[in-house]
Amino acid sequence: MKPIIYAISSAIILCVSSAHATFIGASNGNLYDYDVSTNNSTLIGNTGVMYDIALSTSNTLYGVTSGNRLYSIDQTTAATTLIGNVGASVNGLTFASNGTLYGSGGNGLYTIDTTTGSGSLIGTGSYYSSGDISFDDLGNLYLSSSTGSNGDSLWSLNTTDGSGTLIGSTGYSSVYGLNYLNNTLYGFTYSGATLSLDTSTGAATFLSQNNINTNGADGGGAVVNVPEPASILLFGLSLAGIGFYRKKQKV
Repeated sequence: MKPIIYAISSAIILCVSSAHATFIGASNGNLYDYDVSTNNSTLIGNTGVMYDIALSTSNTLYGVTSGNRLYSIDQTTAATTLIGNVGASVNGLTFASNGTLYGSGGNGLYTIDTTTGSGSLIGTGSYYSSGDISFDDLGNLYLSSSTGSNGDSLWSLNTTDGSGTLIGSTGYSSVYGLNYLNNTLYGFTYSGATLSLDTSTGAATFLSQNNINTNGADGGGAVVNVPEPASILLFGLSLAGIGFYRKKQKV
């Protein structure tokens, strides 16, 4: 019986927690595995210049080029495989928890088919994509926009119609990479700075100099799937029931 209890307990832990690396794509095409907590980076290889990268919920890495082509990327060697043409100028990518790939470019938000590479416009807003978008754990979508009076600005986007709401200025220019990890929205700049972004005000706090001329960043497939409290309760009741059954059998 113990293996069953351990298996269920492990399932709960796996459902409510998730830890993923942060990938950074550089302006020269180099792909790095980057640790935000230590500011250490490991070169994986060269993908060719990608405007942005995105890690799916099934742990597949994708990238988009200036020629609007979508590629899958080998996380071990950085080798690329062409999927198809997006059909729109996109410089930002991220995945939602349901596996949908979103792209941003200019003042538009898109969904992108990972089988064909084809993009579909959702709608437009008053922003202008600096080069990345990222979901938080609650499903809120953020975008770094070049429409800031003091560096780039941070926006929240509506995934239904593509409209955007200005949050505030970051205070930094060329925030080309975003990644939400451990309850923090990180920003990565072309000048090699690692930032934490306040999702209430947009203000950025400098964390470290990573010395990577960032074109794009991502990790973890964006949104972490967290079970509803009711689901966790059912798991707990199941465990309690198993324990009660064992006790009765011993009487």
